[in-house]
Amino acid sequence: MSVEKPRILIVEDSPAMRQLLTLAFHRLPDAVVDEAPDGVAALRALKQAQDSPYDLVFLDINMPVMDGIKLLGRLKDDPTAQKTVVAVVTTSENSDTETQARQLGAKYFLRKPINRKLVEGILAEVFGETK
Repeated sequence: MSVEKPRILIVEDSPAMRQLLTLAFHRLPDAVVDEAPDGVAALRALKQAQDSPYDLVFLDINMPVMDGIKLLGRLKDDPTAQKTVVAVVTTSENSDTETQARQLGAKYFLRKPINRKLVEGILAEVFGETK
């Protein structure tokens, strides 16, 4: 997928993890990066972005208010999010969580702790070579 202005949404309750991901996204010129601390805030951001949907969502599974699995279910049913690539980031060691996330449309499944190279690899796959 080649995108002029990549649109990325980070859905993560940990400010430190959001910061790590945001730093990795700086390798994409002109990237628009938004953040949401939980699934409900993410739904609001996704609704506001319907005219210009997100290309990539980095999604934590274990969050307050609405977890990542519930949000994935909502995304699967949302026609405006059909082309959005989802990368799940979690501390869960449960293989059922990965299976469920993939069934609901997650393309990538990363277990924490993650490193910048993993994130940059996903960015390269989704958006092409990064600078």
